Amino acid sequence: MPGLMAATALAPSGDGYRAMLDPAWDIWGPAGGYIAAIALRAVRERAAEGHRPASLMGQFVRVAKPGAIDVAVEAVKEGGSALYLVTLAQEGRPVFLAQIWTTKRSEASLPVTPVMPDVPAPEALRGQDELLAERGIAWNRFWGNLDGRPVHFRLAEDPPAPVPSQRRWLRFRDWPGAGEGEPGGAAGDEAAGDPFLDAMRTALLIDLGIWPGHWHRLQENADYLAPSLDLTVYFHGSGPAGDWLLSDADSDVSGNGLISGRVRIWSRDGRALATGSGHCLVTRPRG
Repeated sequence: MPGLMAATALAPSGDGYRAMLDPAWDIWGPAGGYIAAIALRAVRERAAEGHRPASLMGQFVRVAKPGAIDVAVEAVKEGGSALYLVTLAQEGRPVFLAQIWTTKRSEASLPVTPVMPDVPAPEALRGQDELLAERGIAWNRFWGNLDGRPVHFRLAEDPPAPVPSQRRWLRFRDWPGAGEGEPGGAAGDEAAGDPFLDAMRTALLIDLGIWPGHWHRLQENADYLAPSLDLTVYFHGSGPAGDWLLSDADSDVSGNGLISGRVRIWSRDGRALATGSGHCLVTRPRG
């Protein structure tokens, strides 16, 4: 199964790029965070040396289809901080529109540091594959890309978890250990410590966490889907992410056809790497 680096590879095409959407990254279609990761990788190609991602604000215009997708990047402002408009399109129709800020500024501010939730290390937790196999439940193919260790595993029919947030350690299966002694995957040394490539992972996990954050609070099985409508991510620029990432996701507002969620991604050593939020649009399966 191709890793994230291979699945977001870009080839020059006209004034922009072309990527091939891999069905291994589908949930209800290509995952929204996977689409956002491609946008970030395209900006990485254009950003000036020394820049890192600062924020992403994106709109999912329509569901993408596996196959070719065109990526256009327009520089609106360049300098110490830069703003790029990114459009991902298929067959001439926009799929995803994003505004991505980058910066090389690093002036110190008065420190305000959040505290990571007190959770067990990933090695102390059972894998989600094993836990679901015990229940006779098969994962969507997408989850083959990730090794997950939930802090509180529950299905909707189970008793409520002791905390409302859905907390889960996640590791991309094909990713280098970023200096932690873990064997690297096909991504190789290129990915270790690169702020854009770390941002691709955190943005993907923030988008991924909103629906589970909602589902984690439910007391019965939902008979609807909730594809992403928009996504906002703030990258905190706190150094290399490492391999295991803690997703702390919650969705405490839903109704009128919308689900709202917020997610923070933490490094193993307790640094807040990114914070984000988004809306999901409730839809019911046809037929």
